[in-house]
Amino acid sequence: MSKKILIVDDEQNIRKTLKQCLANEGYGIDIAVNGKEGLEKIKDDNYDLVLLDIKMPGLNGMEVLNRLRERKDNTNVVMMTAYGTVERAVEAMKLGAIDFLSKPFTPEEIRKLVKKIFSREDLKENKLNTFEDLIEFSKKCIIKREYKKAEKFLRKSIAKDVNAPEPHNLLGIIYESNSNFKDAGKHYRAALDLDPSYEPAEKNLQRLTEFKYSQKGMDLGENDEKEES
Repeated sequence: MSKKILIVDDEQNIRKTLKQCLANEGYGIDIAVNGKEGLEKIKDDNYDLVLLDIKMPGLNGMEVLNRLRERKDNTNVVMMTAYGTVERAVEAMKLGAIDFLSKPFTPEEIRKLVKKIFSREDLKENKLNTFEDLIEFSKKCIIKREYKKAEKFLRKSIAKDVNAPEPHNLLGIIYESNSNFKDAGKHYRAALDLDPSYEPAEKNLQRLTEFKYSQKGMDLGENDEKEES
């Protein structure tokens, strides 16, 4: 049985691009033009994944995500944003959103991210053999809001690849979401020590150290391979 995906976005061109790209991969696709319609569709059907725009008139993406979690609905959610970083990402992560897609995006980026999310579901705790497995299982734990377990496997991923910046960036986000800004900063700096060009950690550290601290714009690094426009 094919996976079923709901696209929630008020922009027609985005809906069309996503539908065409993912339908060609064999997924079942439904469309909602706003947050209210999206919630109604989710209530009436079972989806394996929701692609949810953050900025929509009326009921925005964060409000939709919050209402889903209030219903104890743990459907996989990708938050989409037109900005280079994700607004209110701390709150989104606390609600189990770890996957983000920055507009504009390419069909290949969409396909790659969706495939990664569905592959993540099959990961077993006792069968994590690669660095990538450990990172993706950690994200799976974050989605379930199991932060202690996520931290455990992120530290294992560091042991697997001591030169990788991504686990430090994710650890920084976990600490920051728990208001432990000191340790969050340490991990963002560790990521940059390993790779000074790693933009997610650079942005997170810059935001963290601003005089007026704001949690807007946390970058989880999902699209770090893509140059921002």
